[in-house]
Amino acid sequence: MPKPTFRKKSVDNDNSISKFSDEKISVGDIRKTQVITTFGVGSIVDFKDDTVIIASTDDWDYPPESEEVEKRKIFNENLSVITEAEYFLMPKTTQNTNHFSKGKNITSYVFPEKLHCSRCGNLYDFRELNIKDRHRCPQCKNILNASRFIVVCTRGHMDDFPYDWWVHYGKPCPSGVKSPRIKMVNIYNRTDIDSLRLECTECKSTRSMVQVFSENALSEFRCTCKHPHFKNPYARVQYGCNDKMRARLRSASGVYFPITKAALLIPPWSRKDVSCIQKNYEIIKAVEEVDENKVIFAIRKLIHNETVSDEEIMRSWKDVKFSKEHNQRRSELSVYEDEYAILSKESNSNEDKFSSYTSVIPERYHQFFEQLVVVDRLTVTQAFTGFTRITRNESNSVAISQYPKPWLPAVELTGEGIFIRFNNEKISQWRKENFSRYRRMKKAMEDSKFTLDVFSETYVMLHTFAHLFIREISNICGYSAASIREKIYSEINDKDEVKMCGVLIFVSSSDSDSSLGGLISIADNKDTFEKIMDSMLDRASWCSGDPLCISSMKQGYKNLNYAACHDCTLLPETSCERFNCFLDRASIVGLPDNPALGFFNT
Repeated sequence: MPKPTFRKKSVDNDNSISKFSDEKISVGDIRKTQVITTFGVGSIVDFKDDTVIIASTDDWDYPPESEEVEKRKIFNENLSVITEAEYFLMPKTTQNTNHFSKGKNITSYVFPEKLHCSRCGNLYDFRELNIKDRHRCPQCKNILNASRFIVVCTRGHMDDFPYDWWVHYGKPCPSGVKSPRIKMVNIYNRTDIDSLRLECTECKSTRSMVQVFSENALSEFRCTCKHPHFKNPYARVQYGCNDKMRARLRSASGVYFPITKAALLIPPWSRKDVSCIQKNYEIIKAVEEVDENKVIFAIRKLIHNETVSDEEIMRSWKDVKFSKEHNQRRSELSVYEDEYAILSKESNSNEDKFSSYTSVIPERYHQFFEQLVVVDRLTVTQAFTGFTRITRNESNSVAISQYPKPWLPAVELTGEGIFIRFNNEKISQWRKENFSRYRRMKKAMEDSKFTLDVFSETYVMLHTFAHLFIREISNICGYSAASIREKIYSEINDKDEVKMCGVLIFVSSSDSDSSLGGLISIADNKDTFEKIMDSMLDRASWCSGDPLCISSMKQGYKNLNYAACHDCTLLPETSCERFNCFLDRASIVGLPDNPALGFFNT
């Protein structure tokens, strides 16, 4: 339950926060998975009565070393490699073991801080209002609403729209009043932006809002360097900012782009004894220093499992100890290689949080696929690493805590999946014939600064296949598309050889979708799998946007898609690992005048 703190400005300095009210009011509920995605730190959330911004994670681990904090810790070796976090922390909930439990005491702040009365048009700063009567206009007693307009910059700074500055063209009010009352009204009772005007009640200056969204409308307005999700929004003002601010609607999609990283919990890290050792590493290390022979006894006492052999316990201890002491820096690609190797095994049994086995590939698709794997037990750790505004450029990622933390917010999700490993020879043949088609997409990626280290024509094909397959599962099996996710394993080595070419489609949500067994039943039955593949290819061959869609080479964000639109290929962004970019339906089914372009037509 986000609880907004009503911050009070200093009387002497408008650019600092000196006092904070102790009074907190519950404004609504957010599920813990939303706290690290859609409604993560830095996002603006509209509740029934209040609009707030989710606060930083600075108080998530308070009080430190408490039992409550210890219970929320998550360890995932591969995700630590990717994010460089020592461990991860789940959001505070009423019951940590219940996926349906909701956030408890997740701090938030009122934002935007400007409120608007639709009847009389007056704009108020929420600090002017009585906390208990904050929803009523002091003049006409009408309901107050959060301001529609805010300003943001590409470095993540955000503030209320400068109404005073705009109506006076960047100059002080001629009346001499420091903070004049501003009205915002729609002329002729129209609702479009063209009719929206500001008026200063002191000097009677007026100005239309029609130009506020133009590129250089606020070029003379200096960035305030404000991070409203911090307890002190101006904590980093000393770093300065030369970027220009842009006006946006507070609910616009470009205001907030969450950045998340996910990794599977795979052997040996998926074993229960390994997880227990990670959580109690310092205790066991101290025991080893005193008496090395008592390590096994200490670990067994912690894991409460008599069936695990002494050899397995010792092997687990050595794995964790080696990882901790050597702290090897590995790349994200190496993590994908580890996962790919585990998924490609014939079977992975007797694991606490990961289990898989190989299924039968239908005869018709044997030439395209090398292996079909049922992942009947799967655990994914998803971490929230930061967010961006205006653009998706992760180099401008905004910190989610005012002070450095050794951990990141995350959730651990269980579910099931299907892993499909493609035929290397078939992939190599298709690449050789079609690599030139994707030069323009690679150039668009470089121009957009949207970096993808593993970009290749193979990645585009695998990514598009994953999208089409998820859409088909959603249509036929009744799964919510937003609950199905993808991981693309694509790598071309220095010798231009295919090293990884596979797709993991999995369900790992906090609701019952993750435990229905739908994906298992698909991959376990070769006839069902064949029918789904046939239907997928049939649907992909035609889009309601054709012939424009299939012939397009400039679609999507920054022209990073070819033949891919909402009618045929795109997914909810919670399902896609690359923001619905690097997609081309023609890579699967070909073009009307070049069917051989499609991988499944070769």
